Amino acid sequence: MSDTVSSILKSSVTQTLGALASCLAKGKAHAEAMKVDGSVLLAARLYPDMHPLTRQVQIACDGAARGAARLSGAELPSFPDTETTFDELIARCKSAIAFVDGTDSAAIDANEREVLQIPMGDNTMAMEGRDYLSRFILPNLHFHAATAYGLLRHQGVALGKRDFLVPG
Repeated sequence: MSDTVSSILKSSVTQTLGALASCLAKGKAHAEAMKVDGSVLLAARLYPDMHPLTRQVQIACDGAARGAARLSGAELPSFPDTETTFDELIARCKSAIAFVDGTDSAAIDANEREVLQIPMGDNTMAMEGRDYLSRFILPNLHFHAATAYGLLRHQGVALGKRDFLVPG
């Protein structure tokens, strides 16, 4: 595999969101085995002012898909935040992976050195495509995926480092 923006983006998203989907499946199995409603695990937070597990997964998926769209010049995908179950969150991970994999690699790579205008709340930040990938998309993807992993682990789900790194 070559070191192109598209190959880095697509392989990272497939690995990270694929592993996240597998962690969520283990979370579902754990809740069922413990006879705990899955919504209890999905509502877990590290601290009251932080997003719950459900939102961590949604943000990880959104950042990857919207980043791919911006890098490829495609229309931003719409993923309504309606997930309330493990199965729905797993499906969202798979949808985000499919979206990213379906983006035009040549268009992404053509924007490697193009300055893109990236919305950041009420502001816009100018970033070259490669910088946008390495300094924004991937760190955010990993932050929210790692937070989701930590929330599941804290709720007693038997996960290890391999679960975070390797899609099931």
